[in-house]
This record gives sequence, structure tokens and C-alpha cells, in this order.
Amino acid sequence: MMTCLNDLCADSVYQEFYPKVLAYVRGKVSNPHDAEELVSAVFLKVVQKLDSYDPAKAALSTWVYTITRNTVTDHFRTRRTMVEFADYMGGEAPSPDLTDDALDALADALLALKEKERELIVLHYYMGHTLKIAAEMMGMSYINAKVIHKKALASLRLSMGA
Repeated sequence: MMTCLNDLCADSVYQEFYPKVLAYVRGKVSNPHDAEELVSAVFLKVVQKLDSYDPAKAALSTWVYTITRNTVTDHFRTRRTMVEFADYMGGEAPSPDLTDDALDALADALLALKEKERELIVLHYYMGHTLKIAAEMMGMSYINAKVIHKKALASLRLSMGA
């Protein structure tokens, strides 16, 4: 069954945005299987919410990319995969038996960061990229990445009470 809103059909939205959404998600999520699942989730949301899209409020591309970004953010928030925050914890690796409350607090602290700070932390610690590579991926200078990294870690320390 084809879902359409005026001249806008879910199939045409999928055809137009699939390559761009896939490229964005693959840039954020290293596991190809997870990336494919997230792209599927994005387009499921697009189809489900197509009737709520208002061209007067935003371009179609903005609307689709907002759904995409939020889906990826939710993925990292709910994933609760712990990474080694050795730098963040002052040289101590986190305990493997952290409680759900501690993981929730960390997720909340990450979400409280500005988007660039959170993206840099995820690329560096979660995905294992060097700061230099993460800076390149984000289209910023290495020096800027170091400044943002330092600021993000300070915010995380403050939020976590470390």
C-alpha cells in the first residue's frame, strides 16, 4: 500500500533520500547491520508520520534528516553500551558491573552535551576513532576537536560528579 500526502508519496521520499540517509547513518554507526536497521527505522517513521509533515514549517529534506538524526541519537541513548572512558575517569577504566542507574546517568550526561561535543565523544570513545580522525569526519580542525573534547570531558565530569 502506498502512503501519499498530496503529491508526496512515501515511495518517492524513500527513493530520493535513502542513499543520503544511509550515508549519514553509516558515518555515525560503525556496525553495518545496526546502520541498516536504523535506516529501516527512519523510513518506517517517515511513512508513519508522513501525514504530519508540513511543508510550511520545514523543507522535506530537513524533516527527513531531523527524523534521521533523532533516530541515531535514540539508538546511542538506548544502546547502553559502555566504553572505556579512561581519559574521562582520570585513568581508571569503568567497572564492568555498572548499575543501570550509573548507565542512565552517563546517558543523561551525554545527552546534556551540545551536539558537536556529544558527536565527538561518541566518535572518539564509542567508535574508537582518534581525535584527529573524528575531527576530519566532523569537518573541523584537529585543534578545534581538542578544545571541544576538553570542554565535553569537563562537562561530563561535572554532570557525573567525578
